[in-house]
Amino acid sequence: MISGASVTSNAIIEAVADCVQQAGGDVDKLKAKAIVKKGTEEEITTQIVIVGGGASGSAAALQASENGAQVVVVETTASPAGQGTMAGGMFATSSSEQIAKGEMVDPKWYYDQFINIGNFQVNGGLLSKVIQNSGKTVDWLIENGVKLTLAHPATGGYYEHKETHPASTLHGYTEGGVKGITALHNSIQNNGGKVLYETTAKDLILENGKVAGIIAEKADGGTLTIHADVVILATGGFGGNEEMVAETFGEGFGQSRVATNIGTGIELAKKAGGDAEYDKAIMMHYGISRGGTNWGTTLNSALLNPYLHVDVDGNRFMNEEFTLEPIKSSNVIKSLPRHTAYELFDSTMIETVKEKGFAGITDVFSGNLATDPTIFIEVGHEIDTSKRYEKSIKPVDLTEEINALVEEGQIIKAESPEEMAEKLGMSNLVDTINRYNELCAKGEDTDHFKSAKYLDNLEGTIYAVKITPSVFLGTLGGIEVNQNLQVIDKDGKPIGGLYAAGSEVSGVYSDSYVYLEGGTLGFAYGSGRIAGENAAAEVANN
Repeated sequence: MISGASVTSNAIIEAVADCVQQAGGDVDKLKAKAIVKKGTEEEITTQIVIVGGGASGSAAALQASENGAQVVVVETTASPAGQGTMAGGMFATSSSEQIAKGEMVDPKWYYDQFINIGNFQVNGGLLSKVIQNSGKTVDWLIENGVKLTLAHPATGGYYEHKETHPASTLHGYTEGGVKGITALHNSIQNNGGKVLYETTAKDLILENGKVAGIIAEKADGGTLTIHADVVILATGGFGGNEEMVAETFGEGFGQSRVATNIGTGIELAKKAGGDAEYDKAIMMHYGISRGGTNWGTTLNSALLNPYLHVDVDGNRFMNEEFTLEPIKSSNVIKSLPRHTAYELFDSTMIETVKEKGFAGITDVFSGNLATDPTIFIEVGHEIDTSKRYEKSIKPVDLTEEINALVEEGQIIKAESPEEMAEKLGMSNLVDTINRYNELCAKGEDTDHFKSAKYLDNLEGTIYAVKITPSVFLGTLGGIEVNQNLQVIDKDGKPIGGLYAAGSEVSGVYSDSYVYLEGGTLGFAYGSGRIAGENAAAEVANN
């Protein structure tokens, strides 16, 4: 009631309830009074209503309004939110800044990334449209107040990006995503559109087999009926719906960072007869958790390397160079029993970092990342690659930090493979370590073909770090669309008056998030523009 946004309000109510309970008050009476809302009924008419005011919804609304359509955006939160506000930036092929710096990227490279990682089970027509227009989309966003800067590959500190990605693929938010999407909302309203915060879509209006608007709930509890020729769904997936996440993907993943993404769009598409299901979606993880270490710290960065990895019974399962790419890492670990692996290292790592910093193991931030740094905002934090470079070469004694994590049980310490196997309850760990050490002595990994430079035998005191999937950003997919972003039924025919865009659209990722920075945000803005353009054309022809 205080904030207007249900998630925040519930958190406040629970906190107050806890205080009341400690003071001996009646919590049930408090909650009964707290949830009472007396709202008014309201009814409006527009041409296009967009459900969701994040990156894809904002792009759809702005493009439609520029094309002359009347638009209304309904957003469940009290201010700009969603995955688009947390992201660091978006991909593009030939923005004005890329052209000026001679840093264009071949559209085929992007196309191949999506197609190959998706194992050819993707909507190639839609992807091609998004990619071919990505540079223009960046310029269009900048014209509408979103501040973006051209970034280097590997800004996130991942070596594979630096080695395999073309230069300057990413355009980062220089003021962060919240300000960026706020600027788009201002542009929408300057064009005569409306952005209604604290307004939650509850149902679709269907007339004669065609979508004709939505029914929403306002912050005061009243019903808002919006009659419209077209509805665009852009609600960001269902990662915030912990129950549905568990039902779809299994237990243990919890809730994504965006609690308000609960599957609204998928439910509405299903009601309209669209080909929409939760199990058409995938999870979007960006990396793995390594014990109690925090991203960006020296210890965590030192552990972002291809040391020996084993499953929960001590079996080596793969070439450990997957650790050099965060999405590959999360894909690998999610496929293992209990979604868990262990990374093993010895004092060699500690001594290397003590002498050379974590760059002494794998040097990510040297070169242009250090001398011509990228600076932008991601999840509210500044990314400055020159600062990351200075941190990477700074010698640090990790002994005290590691010992503290050993005391907490986050890192396991043993004086022999046998002791480590006993502590972890692993049947095959001793044999695995012995075999690994043999390969290291030969200088050739004939089991899993890891590069010789990463073969480092384990001896003396051994440490193990538990690894699980982390950075659960949300879900991708669920609603089938055609290349014009029209929601389609199971026969591939478009549902009249219904479009969808952004993360809840299927046909983009197949079973894996793509291995490039800015992929999802680039698709969100790009698909939103296509949906808005086509929706505006549809209402103009009615």
